[in-house]
Amino acid sequence: MNYCVHIFLFRKKVLLLKRSKKNNFFPSIWTPIIGKIKEKEIPEKAVIRETIEETSLNLSNNISFYGKEKYNNDTYWFYYSKYDNNFPTLELNHENEDYDFFDVHDLPNTLWVLFRNKIRILSSQFTY
Repeated sequence: MNYCVHIFLFRKKVLLLKRSKKNNFFPSIWTPIIGKIKEKEIPEKAVIRETIEETSLNLSNNISFYGKEKYNNDTYWFYYSKYDNNFPTLELNHENEDYDFFDVHDLPNTLWVLFRNKIRILSSQFTY
């Protein structure tokens, strides 16, 4: 399966979404914005679509490719955006029940190691 992952950095923190308890795909864990890439969909379009669907944020001009990685027989296409303006307004869809901005050195225990490592490496490349 192919997935797109959007690491959204806001000042010195990262946006994570808490999956709904009713979500069949890893309920109640914290994740970055993530979604399946549809058949014949290019990853760049998928990450924009998933970001809008999951958060209502339309950042199509401000999302950059970060890398691609195989993990447990799946491929993850990583993207990021850095947002320093006013606090963004988010509206979650049915897949998620909560969101928060976490310090990159104090991430939730349920966050997969793959995501934790990508977030820390990426955030270390920026000066705030």
